[in-house]
Amino acid sequence: MQTGTTCESDERKLDLPSLAPHTSFCSEDFISEDVGCSLLDAAVILANRFTVFGQRYRPYWVMSDAAAGSALFYAWLFARHFPQVSGATLGAAVLMALLFYKIVLEVKAALGRTAARSFLQDCVTVIIPCFLLVCRLVKQPLNLALGFLGTLMPLYGCLARVGCFLGGCCYGRPSSRGVLYPASIFELPSDSWRKYAPSPNPGVRVFPIQLVEAAAQGVLFALLATLVWKRVCAASSAFWLYLSLYASIRFVLDFYRTTSARPRYGRFSEAQLACLAVQAIALGALIYA
Repeated sequence: MQTGTTCESDERKLDLPSLAPHTSFCSEDFISEDVGCSLLDAAVILANRFTVFGQRYRPYWVMSDAAAGSALFYAWLFARHFPQVSGATLGAAVLMALLFYKIVLEVKAALGRTAARSFLQDCVTVIIPCFLLVCRLVKQPLNLALGFLGTLMPLYGCLARVGCFLGGCCYGRPSSRGVLYPASIFELPSDSWRKYAPSPNPGVRVFPIQLVEAAAQGVLFALLATLVWKRVCAASSAFWLYLSLYASIRFVLDFYRTTSARPRYGRFSEAQLACLAVQAIALGALIYA
């Protein structure tokens, strides 16, 4: 799950000129003459024009809020199918985990440290422990709490990665069949009601690797939710299975990422090293479960 500026984006401010508010979708500022107005370009442009009460509502936050809302709805749905758990408790645990995570990000920012991390690392180090602690305190069944997490995380991650794509962070390598981000989305207004820092403007078309991850997360959600729904005894295994499968997916996809706020160690990113550690733990849990 994600909240805050957790897209591993470079948080440097960019001094970029503003685009005219009524620029055409087919403006040369947005697209190259030989490619034309692609659906990806149009989706990004439209999403970044959305406002609420006159304030710019960044698409990253739109999708993050949609993911949080989906988590609450899914908690209710999960509890209806498994009456041994409380939907209100699951929803409250999700909100408390996200709130605590937000506090952690704010503290890191106040200390001058880079707040951005990664979906996997954030979940493993902050969100999952906080969620399970709340469930433990109110005596929710551990196996169903794990089953809920194992199916919620791919749902949340799917929506959050769409927000990354629309917001202009975590993009892939240059590609003629990719998306060309308009320069306007890389402007960082100081009066924004919610802070968000995209990656640096690539200036060329880039492959939308975020959508590949979103699709993979969506498939994992469908498969694992079906497994848990049909076999309640596999609920806790679904949690470890998700971590194992996602760690493998993220490890591979990170080779096609071009931006990250985290350091690299040789050919590997910090996230990839975290994937190896998570994979070892998840496989051990599945073998000895």
